[in-house]
Amino acid sequence: MPRRLRRGFLYYLFNCEYARRPLRFPAQLVDFCLELRAANQAPLLGEQVSFAEVDWVYCLSRAVRQSGHRFDEAQNALESFAARYLDFLDGLDTARHDGWNDLHLLFGALCCLAELQSALPGQLLSEKPLLLVLDRRPFI
Repeated sequence: MPRRLRRGFLYYLFNCEYARRPLRFPAQLVDFCLELRAANQAPLLGEQVSFAEVDWVYCLSRAVRQSGHRFDEAQNALESFAARYLDFLDGLDTARHDGWNDLHLLFGALCCLAELQSALPGQLLSEKPLLLVLDRRPFI
């Protein structure tokens, strides 16, 4: 059963990446992210406009980028998550959805799409590449 991460843990990851420092225990982080999804510990992951999605995608994509650990499984998880998340976002009533009309939460969703676009080259197309603010500043 996966352990729960404290929210503040993610800020260390953002800072390590920003400083171009290696993540500590990236293979274990890959395992954790894959177990979290497989065990349905985050049932709303991909079904809400929030920061939980970018947190999960960021952790998995950056940890696998540094370690290569379980690369194929991680890519498959990211691809299936992306399909589900894009379907969810496409189905929103954007005029009435609270998350879509909250600029902070909408920003979290956009950050998630930027990280997915980076992690899955050629699969999420846009006129201009989406850029993740965390690559310029280590905090959202």
